Amino acid sequence: MRPALDLQLKATVNLRRLSDGRHVSFPVKRRNYNLLCCDTQTPRLLVVLDLPSGREEWMTLTADELILRRRAYWLYLGGREETEQTSVTVRIPTTNLFDLEGLTELMDQSRQGRIR
Repeated sequence: MRPALDLQLKATVNLRRLSDGRHVSFPVKRRNYNLLCCDTQTPRLLVVLDLPSGREEWMTLTADELILRRRAYWLYLGGREETEQTSVTVRIPTTNLFDLEGLTELMDQSRQGRIR
């Protein structure tokens, strides 16, 4: 089976780090949250990019590379109940890094038919 992921990408300069030091929190609008909660054949992930506060620091783009500053985190919401609230603030473990290692692991999990 070929692995696949659907991603909902968000970026913010205001990512809130929780006092436990192991999570960040991010508000997700109801429509987006409910779409992410649906069980689908291709897993849907929320990916939140934590940007520096200065716009000029966000990225560097050349003909050979795209460099985004800081980190991105992912969260799988599949199987959760939909909401009627205007938005839901989700807690994302800081161990869920959306980097090369994390993406490789996610693709392996997708190939096996499960995302943790």
